[in-house]
Amino acid sequence: MLDFAPSADTPRFAFAKGDRVTISGIEYRPFDTTETGYAFVRVDGSGVAESFSRSEIARLADLGRIKHERGVLLPESAKARLERPADLLLRLPDAMHRVARGKEAVVSAFLALEREGVVVRTDASITDAKDTITGKAARTLETPSQYDSTSGSSSGYKVPKFSARTLRRWLAAYEDLGVSGLYNGIGRRGNREARLCLETRGMLAECVRNYMAPGMTQAAVQKDVERAFARRNEERRAEGRPDLMRPSKETVRQAILDLDPYHCDVARLGVEEARRKHAPVGAGLDLTRPLQRVEIDTWKVDLITLLTDSGLMNFLSEEEKIGFGLTGERKRWHLTVAICATTRCILAMRLSRSPNAQTTIEAIDMIGRDKGVWADAVGTLSPWPMRGTPELIVADCGSEYISFDARLAARDLGASFEHAPAGLPEMRARIERVFRTISVNLMTRLTGRTFSSVVERGDYDSKGRAALTIDDLCAALTRWVVDIYHRTPHEGLDGEMPANCWKRLTEEYGVAPPADLWRRRLAFGTRMSRSVQKDGITVLGVRYHSDFLAETMLHKRHKQLNLRWYCEDIGTIAVELDGEWIEIPSVFARHRGLRAETSRQACRDLRARFKREAALEEHIVHKAIDDIERINGEAMKRVWASFQKTGQKSSLRRKRRTCSSASQLSPMRRARRRAPPPTNSERTSLPPRKITKKSELRL
Repeated sequence: MLDFAPSADTPRFAFAKGDRVTISGIEYRPFDTTETGYAFVRVDGSGVAESFSRSEIARLADLGRIKHERGVLLPESAKARLERPADLLLRLPDAMHRVARGKEAVVSAFLALEREGVVVRTDASITDAKDTITGKAARTLETPSQYDSTSGSSSGYKVPKFSARTLRRWLAAYEDLGVSGLYNGIGRRGNREARLCLETRGMLAECVRNYMAPGMTQAAVQKDVERAFARRNEERRAEGRPDLMRPSKETVRQAILDLDPYHCDVARLGVEEARRKHAPVGAGLDLTRPLQRVEIDTWKVDLITLLTDSGLMNFLSEEEKIGFGLTGERKRWHLTVAICATTRCILAMRLSRSPNAQTTIEAIDMIGRDKGVWADAVGTLSPWPMRGTPELIVADCGSEYISFDARLAARDLGASFEHAPAGLPEMRARIERVFRTISVNLMTRLTGRTFSSVVERGDYDSKGRAALTIDDLCAALTRWVVDIYHRTPHEGLDGEMPANCWKRLTEEYGVAPPADLWRRRLAFGTRMSRSVQKDGITVLGVRYHSDFLAETMLHKRHKQLNLRWYCEDIGTIAVELDGEWIEIPSVFARHRGLRAETSRQACRDLRARFKREAALEEHIVHKAIDDIERINGEAMKRVWASFQKTGQKSSLRRKRRTCSSASQLSPMRRARRRAPPPTNSERTSLPPRKITKKSELRL
């Protein structure tokens, strides 16, 4: 709809009976005009007459729905149309306009000299004044025209060559049809018929079709044409027939350009690449509201990081490091990003070792949360307030997005989840473009970046220059998104910054608020199983208990329960009891509303502080250990000295008792006691002896 303000006065238009008036696609011939309006008859011969008021005609004229052609239905106009090259001269090619402009300059120069009496319309006069006419026409052509060369300048434009007879023909056409007559004959001269015979054209077409093979070049096709015609001409000479005329290089080049470009790219590049290259672009998405459409995708981060310097590594065992893939090697990470397609604002970012459904769920959860905690952690200068519940989430067909868990979480959040067709990245053009923007604008500033191809990388040593930790990468990404990307004019928003676009549209339309904490805990919480003990349920060192849980589990034999633990609020867990989910608070109130990351950071700080305090008191501990060892050594010396004194007295007593008892033994027993003890082999060789007396049994 044209934007205009109609005036109070209604104009009166002049329509002659030889005119043709087209109103809303219907052709009419005027036959009467009154003070209040106009009467028309249809040109199609039906004889239908229609009338329009002056205000109706004025309104239609303002809307551009009336086409008025003066004198079109007159006999002389019909004859003139046979000579005119087109109904609208502006539709003709620029080359024809340049030729007609040169002719008009020559004709105008002659008419000006004729008015001055310098020249007349005879061959002799025109020939004598030819240089004067050419010079005057050249000065006229110095004025720039939009139909000049592509450089936009008329310098070097030559006046067309003409003879006296040619100039008189141009004058007649110009005086009869105006400038339209100067277009006659342009582009109609020369022999346009093919000079190649049928056999030559067939061989040329066969050779040119080889260009559709992958990797084939025009130079290679030219060589094929030369070889093919050389072989064929040898055969014709043997048959006594004349040689075929070999096509020139320009003819071969034009034949290659005449190939269907789409079919050529299909053969050379493949169907998918040809489709992306030639696919037409329509109006695109009609988006007006924030969070109307959110696109999410995963990108392999174009940067190599050093993981061993990350603070997280100090608190993981070797088995956990291997399980998470944090083995200290320089590896690449995967970045999951969600973007608002309307405002181009980044709504979520999650880094992971590999794409998975849990990372997708965490990214969807981050869409509805205020990102101020991340912005403050890295010291951004701008806020990151974009949050809400999206209406539609669009992802590709990756395994992390077709996962049942991810789709169920989005459904419980209240958002629709759709998958774009596989192999059509243009269906998610906004998220694909933002990855390219990150790669070009951010990764080029960081050391250790990788490249999309070996040729682009060149001699750059990505692994050797890997200097960023994962914490550094997170900080750089957050600062770039919040302080650079959101604050830079966006071409897709007509130069408006994404942050300002979000603010403007949220003020106009608003956004759906984030889901309540109970819904988020069930939708995004980590699912686990725990046994109920006397002290309740313990998850990561935090105990949860309530009177209802104790009373319910008192009469149950099976104590294993399913629960949902939400990292954004470890003060409460959701527990499934008899098919119903209930909330169980933590035993200590200090955990209410506390984030798991905050709790872990506090524990890490305490461990670090205790470790430092222990290091400060380490000399005291060492001194105490030395004193204890000294005290213990002195005690052992005293015991040993007393033992030696008492040992001498006891040994004398044993000798006396031995001598007195030996005198009372029988001669056989004394001999046996004096004999050496038998060896092991002698013991095993002796036959067993039967014990007959109780005295022998006691011995």
